[in-house]
Amino acid sequence: MALHQRADPEQGLGRRAPGVVDPGVVVTVAARPSLPTVQGSAPPAPRARTSFERVGPEDQFHDYVLGAYTPVAPAEGKLRSLALLVESFALAGLEEEGLRLVRCVREGLGAFRTVWGVKRVHATEAMAWELYFYDWERAHADVSLPRLREILAPSVDVDAREPFPLPWHMVSIEVSSEALAQRGRVAAHVYIDMRSYELSGDKFTFENVYTFHDPRTEVDMILHRLRSSVHFDPDRDGLATLMPPPLRRCGKMCVANKRASDAVYFSRIRTPALTWFLRTHGWPEALASLTTTQAAALDHLLWDVGLDFDRAGGVVSPRKTGIYGSF
Repeated sequence: MALHQRADPEQGLGRRAPGVVDPGVVVTVAARPSLPTVQGSAPPAPRARTSFERVGPEDQFHDYVLGAYTPVAPAEGKLRSLALLVESFALAGLEEEGLRLVRCVREGLGAFRTVWGVKRVHATEAMAWELYFYDWERAHADVSLPRLREILAPSVDVDAREPFPLPWHMVSIEVSSEALAQRGRVAAHVYIDMRSYELSGDKFTFENVYTFHDPRTEVDMILHRLRSSVHFDPDRDGLATLMPPPLRRCGKMCVANKRASDAVYFSRIRTPALTWFLRTHGWPEALASLTTTQAAALDHLLWDVGLDFDRAGGVVSPRKTGIYGSF
């Protein structure tokens, strides 16, 4: 960029031009105080000690309802979405335990059949993990509660028993840091006909009801669902909190009504949108930085994110957020 110096209006009116010194005059120039140099801080290095897995020619790609998608860029040799899951285990100091959990699932069910989620509670900054097992047609005998209990037994004790065969299409197992560290007891979450129930022992507790929408053709229905939330005041709250522009170009949206909060989910977003989501909601910088330092190795993936919201503090605000991938 060219710098243009403004002309001195007093030059040529008896004053010597700047920079011209009388012969024989010794001029002492005071050193200009130097401004501190601002160095861009280096992004934190990944905490995970394990090498992140790479995409092979046989890899499959799924969103958070185990719907298959085609990578949006050449994929072979790049990172699997599992990298973020492994990094989240490492950030919690549970990398070894988390890898054992993944290994148990893969050995029990095989590859590319499981959805993973990482959840973060904003008030406590605590992270937890959830594994989702789908069987839309109830065609896989290996996806049953007794079988999942057996598969996960080295990592957690799944305490959930169906009183009779239920027509569920998905079961999930949520694992806290404490449960993962100590092989603790955990419940199951059973999804039936757009509803979910926690199953602890043989007792069911209703959790949520949810609907899926295409943001391109059903935006009116999405807005209706969000405005109808008991946690949203249309006179004081902005819908941009629940439908931020960086997430609107997604494949599907889901709106859920839960016992203590409501939630909205965005499916199949690109990696830059995931980075925005992680930083906006205060996730550990090491995890967010992974999506930027490894942007070229993650550009083939689509992600899913969600936020639970309520009226804590008198204004609608996220209370818990989650990110999703598959392995």
